[in-house]
Amino acid sequence: MRVVEIFDSIDGEGIRAGETATFIRLAGCNLRCSYCDTLYALYGEDEECEYTEMSVAEITARVTQKRVTLTGGEPLIHKDAEALIDALLAKGIEVNVETNGAVDVEKFRRDTDKLFFTIDYKLPSSGENDKMKIERFLNLKPYDVIKFVVGSKEDVRKMTEITEILAAHYSAMPHIFAGAVYGMYAPAELVRDILETPALNDVRIQLQMHKIIWDSNMRGV
Repeated sequence: MRVVEIFDSIDGEGIRAGETATFIRLAGCNLRCSYCDTLYALYGEDEECEYTEMSVAEITARVTQKRVTLTGGEPLIHKDAEALIDALLAKGIEVNVETNGAVDVEKFRRDTDKLFFTIDYKLPSSGENDKMKIERFLNLKPYDVIKFVVGSKEDVRKMTEITEILAAHYSAMPHIFAGAVYGMYAPAELVRDILETPALNDVRIQLQMHKIIWDSNMRGV
C-alpha cells in the first residue's frame, strides 16, 4: 500500500475530536476538491507525492494507539483497504475511515461498532458535487458520520436540501457535522446559517482543532 505518513496525534474534528489516535494516511484520491488541504497526498497524471510502499502487516505494526484514523487522499481506493481494516479490527482497534463520498462504503462494512465511517458530502464549492450519489448516504449506521464542508451560501442551501432528505429517510440519523472551508468561509457565519435554518438545527459545528493547536500547514499532527 502507498503510505504517505503514519503518526500519533488527536483527532482534530468529528465524533472523536480531541481523542488520541494513530493516523494512517494513504496516497492518492479519486477527487480533486478545490480546497484540498492534503495536496501532498495526491498523485496522478500531473501530480507526484512522496510515499512508502508498505504491507498490511508493516502498517499495523506501526499502530500504537487503541484508535486509528484511516485517511488520505482517499483510503478506500486501495486494493488492500479491506485487508487493512480487517487486520486493525483483529487487533481490537477502533477504526474511523475518513472517506470522500465518492466510494460506496458498503463492501467495507463489518458487523461491529468498532468500525465507522466519516463520509464527506461534497458541496458545490468543492467542484466535486456532481460525484455525490444520495443513495450512498441512505444506508449508514447511527454511529457513522456525515460531514459537510461549507464554502459559500450555495453550499448552505445544498446542505439544507440533503439534510432534509436524510431526516425524512432515517429513524436513527447518523451524526452530522458541518465545518467551514478554512480561510474561505467564516465559522461565525456558518453558526448563523445553522441558527437561522430549522432543518440544520441538529447539525453540529466543528472546527479543525489541529489547525488551531498547531500551524495550519503543519504535517504529522
